[in-house]
Amino acid sequence: MKLLGNNKFFKHLKIIQMKKINIIIVSFALLNLVFSCTPDLINKSPLDAISPATFYQDGAQSKIALMGVYNSIVPRDVPTQFYQFDFMSDNDYCQDGWQGSKEFGDWVQNSSSWAAGALWSFGYRGIVRSNSFLTNVDKATMSETVRTQMKAEARFIRAYMYFTLISYYGDVPLVPEVQSTTNSQIARTPKAQVLDAIIADLTFAAANLPTTYSGGDVGRATKGAALAFKAKALLYNEKWADAAQATQEVINLGTYSLYPNYATLFDESNENNVEVIFDIQYIKNTFAQSWPGSCTSFTQWSTANATSDLINSYYTTNGLPITNAASGYNEQDPYTNRDPRLAASVVLPGSSFVNGITFLPASTGNSYLGARPRKYADLYNTNPGNCAINTILMRYADVLLMRAEALIESGSTSSEIYTLIDKVRARVNMPTVESVEGTGLTQTQLRAILRHERRVEFFIEGTRYADMLRWKDASLVHDVYGYDLSKLTNPASATTWTFSQIKYAGRTFDSSKGFLWPIPHNEMQVNKLLTQNPGY
Repeated sequence: MKLLGNNKFFKHLKIIQMKKINIIIVSFALLNLVFSCTPDLINKSPLDAISPATFYQDGAQSKIALMGVYNSIVPRDVPTQFYQFDFMSDNDYCQDGWQGSKEFGDWVQNSSSWAAGALWSFGYRGIVRSNSFLTNVDKATMSETVRTQMKAEARFIRAYMYFTLISYYGDVPLVPEVQSTTNSQIARTPKAQVLDAIIADLTFAAANLPTTYSGGDVGRATKGAALAFKAKALLYNEKWADAAQATQEVINLGTYSLYPNYATLFDESNENNVEVIFDIQYIKNTFAQSWPGSCTSFTQWSTANATSDLINSYYTTNGLPITNAASGYNEQDPYTNRDPRLAASVVLPGSSFVNGITFLPASTGNSYLGARPRKYADLYNTNPGNCAINTILMRYADVLLMRAEALIESGSTSSEIYTLIDKVRARVNMPTVESVEGTGLTQTQLRAILRHERRVEFFIEGTRYADMLRWKDASLVHDVYGYDLSKLTNPASATTWTFSQIKYAGRTFDSSKGFLWPIPHNEMQVNKLLTQNPGY
């Protein structure tokens, strides 16, 4: 799914709205422009929102409403930005508490934490919009084929939102329809039942969405997107066989492949490439990333930091970890002969930074730990607040690695697992599993290889923290290390630098909280039927 697609799609929507509705927001709150005047002063339409009773007249109006549903996927609050979830993991660190990710990374969150409330609101905003659309679209005059496809798109987005919610909160209220004051109090529904609803929505979506689009429709939800997120929802909930089947269905479509150049995969100039399955699309000067976008955060602020632990996790080009004496790793020449994904993903000391200047951690870039994200940084954008790089939420590499994981966890140690991981490695010319780790590996060995591959492949894409939660791996909550900046201060010659790593912050897993987020305090005040998760 690609939200508010390319310029053609955007212009197409503007024509539908007679160029008088601001498509940047496409929210129901602004659509009152359509109904702001009426001769009947007693029975006039609402002035602050559309009236569903009068709006859903035809396919064109329904499409505008559907774009409002799509728009709910755009993050509204700082803690719901995709990169903030990496900040909560062992990949990154944000030292400024006001952004909302630090307390979750430090495992000191509580029910009043901003991120907890923001993510809950994010999920239910999309669910409410989806339900409203599904309730009212039957009123519109249009072909049943078009109506069914639109319903499939709305159900896809609803499933995406519910999947997000259960991944962090566990049991959540299942709201299948528009609520009224008489049914606004709803208790939490068991996670398993919510998962059933998610799978039902995604199965319907996959059956009723096209595989591809052309022209101005490029950017809408596809069969591949529905199947890929169905696979992810199943995998995250340990439905191994079903997850493996869903990933195979994506592969069988023959629509997607790995983009050949990992280093440029995330460039604005290469958007809509063959690897992208689902993303949020932005348009410079018109529909830029919401504040603070990735360019602002990654180039202007000191709060986007890659940890030394993350940097150390990338293997050398012979496929060995740097802790292996045979790897050839030199701690005073740490970036030579490393997995190419390291330099493509991280702004390392002495490497190219904004507009090609050299990155000096203690001065240029003002880095807290000595390294910053490169992926999504938009380094040559002279207006950081106007960043239009699409946020990829699902790509084909994830499908390959999800299938490998589903097979491993189901007990298989087949050669297909090697092949799937090898495909991802081959894109960056890293050695095969067979040539380095060997063959005849156990489930435990393959699991470790798969989890390492996910880390280095998806850095700063918002997956590491979710992986930690679903794997229930408390070992991933540990102290934060970075470079000693006092030894990287001579800009005249990087050869005089001394690379050493020091502790910057402590992190301790709170076992009483487990791996679930708190139900927001404000929501519990409003809905008295809600119960709290343990440890909060």
